[in-house]
Amino acid sequence: MERQIIQQARQSNLPMYLLNKGEKLIQTGNRYRHADHESLVFTDNAYYWNSKGEKGNAVDFLMSFYNMDFTTAVEELTGQQKKEMAKQPYIVQPFSFNNLDFSLDMRRAIAYLTKTRSIDIIILEYLIKCKHLFQENKTNNIIFPMYDENNIVVGAETSGTLSERRFKGIKEGSKYGYGYNIRYADPQGSYSYALFFESAIDLISFIEIERMKNKTLAGCLLVSMAGVKENIIEHTLKTFANNFKPLQCVLCVDNDTAGQSLLKNLTARNINPKIHLPNGEYKDWNEQLKSIKTGEALC
Repeated sequence: MERQIIQQARQSNLPMYLLNKGEKLIQTGNRYRHADHESLVFTDNAYYWNSKGEKGNAVDFLMSFYNMDFTTAVEELTGQQKKEMAKQPYIVQPFSFNNLDFSLDMRRAIAYLTKTRSIDIIILEYLIKCKHLFQENKTNNIIFPMYDENNIVVGAETSGTLSERRFKGIKEGSKYGYGYNIRYADPQGSYSYALFFESAIDLISFIEIERMKNKTLAGCLLVSMAGVKENIIEHTLKTFANNFKPLQCVLCVDNDTAGQSLLKNLTARNINPKIHLPNGEYKDWNEQLKSIKTGEALC
C-alpha cells in the first residue's frame, strides 16, 4: 500500500465523512462533538475521546469506532477499491443527478416506506409525481433529491430499504449547505417558516401527521439536514430568505440531547429558533406517525 494513499486517508475530513454516514455531530466553531458521546470531539482530520483517553487521526478513528482493520479503513476513507489503491489518489467528483441510475419499478421503496415506516401511499405517489422520490436501480436505495433555490438538483439524501438493517447517508459530491426540501409557498409565492428535520423520512412523516390534523403548511419550507447540521440551517435561512422579512427557523428535530444542543448553539448565534418537537413519548416524527397508525396515540 502506497505511503501517499495512507497519508491521504489519515488526513481525510473526518467530520464530513461521519456526517455523510449519518452520524449525528454538533458543530461548535471549527469543532464537532458526537451527539451520543459527550466527550468525543472532532477537528478536520483528528478525534479526541476524552473519557476514554483516546486520540488519533481519521484512520485510527474508523479502526476504533467501527472496528475496521487498517486496510479497510484506508479504503473507506479514500473511496477506492483495494485493486485501485496503487494507481492514483481519489478525487471527489461533483454530484450529477444525470449519473444516477433509477429503477422504473419502485415497489421496493414503496413497500419499505408504507410497511416499515407507515407512510401513506398517497403521499408517496405525490412525491414520485413531483420528482421528490426515486429508487436507485443497483442498490434499491431510496433517493431523496436536494433541490436548490433554482430548482436544480444539487445532491441527494439516501435511505436503505431493508427493515432489518438501517442505512442512510448523503450521495458523494452533494453541494454543501443544501438538504432535501419540500416547499409549500403561500398565495404570494413566499415562505414565512423554515422547518428543519433530522431525516427525509421524518420530514415526510410530519407532513402526514399535519394532514391528519387538517392543518395547512402554506408558507412553510421543510428541510431535512440528514443529521444535525447547523450549516444547512444557516445556508437555507440565507438562500431562501424573502425580500422583506427573514424566514423564521423552526426546529423539528428529535427528542434527544442533540436537539437541545442544536437549540443552544443556534440561540448563541442569534438565530433564535422556535421549537416544534414530536410528542414527549416519541423519539422522532416517524415513531409518532407509526404509533398513530397502530392506534397507540391520538392525532
